[in-house]
Amino acid sequence: MKSKNYCEMFTLLNSGIRIFYQDRGEGKTIVLIHHLAGSINSWKYIFPVLAEKYRVIEYDLRGHGRSSITPGAYKIEDHSEDLKQLLEELNIENPIIVGHSIGTLIAIDYALHNQVDKLVLIGALYKAPNPEPYERYVSIAMNLGMEALAEFRRNQGEFSSKLLERAWPDLLQVYKENTPIGYKYAVEGLLSTRDYSNDLEKIDSETLIIYGDEDKLSSNLPVLQNKIKNVKIQILRGYGHFLNFEDPEDLVRLIISFVG
Repeated sequence: MKSKNYCEMFTLLNSGIRIFYQDRGEGKTIVLIHHLAGSINSWKYIFPVLAEKYRVIEYDLRGHGRSSITPGAYKIEDHSEDLKQLLEELNIENPIIVGHSIGTLIAIDYALHNQVDKLVLIGALYKAPNPEPYERYVSIAMNLGMEALAEFRRNQGEFSSKLLERAWPDLLQVYKENTPIGYKYAVEGLLSTRDYSNDLEKIDSETLIIYGDEDKLSSNLPVLQNKIKNVKIQILRGYGHFLNFEDPEDLVRLIISFVG
């Protein structure tokens, strides 16, 4: 059952991008930014629990889910501007930003230009990833579709055993909510991401970084830990990159403890 303080709708940004979002709950405002090839359903085990204590906003990034697919690479700065306009539309200031994967880059860029209460970075990175596998991913998606891409990555052993045991249908479902062309534009933008390492020390907000110990992106942790001034680190043992699906209980617990 949805709470009485619940809204699910589209908003049209000044850029012409149409963003689909959900808004539920009361109290401190938390904004959830999903992973590449994700959607609001990436937070299906997180959003309703947090909304019992806080006001929570989740939205589909441009090119994802039910939001607009427009031609051209979706740069991190474009995503950040989308978030700024969405929050201005909702009259939200000084939010708590929770980003996952590509969502951490968006959260970092947003925090460098806007007031943020706290940051939670899950499976974080601070610069563009190695392009080689992503170029292959785009080729598979464009030729065979998003479900085939998910299956390819599973067959390559890129997902943790916990994800496959517990939540493979969940990840497969959000992949299928996306289109190959939207994914292509998102990847092109991701691979053009600048290196934020020299800007991380400008982040004043209290920051929580969370990784599964099997997450390959944890190689980014030393730079993040050394550059962000007010940072806490949590490592969840036995889990991979998709903590939102693999271990939502502990993820929610850590977020609530940090937010207060």
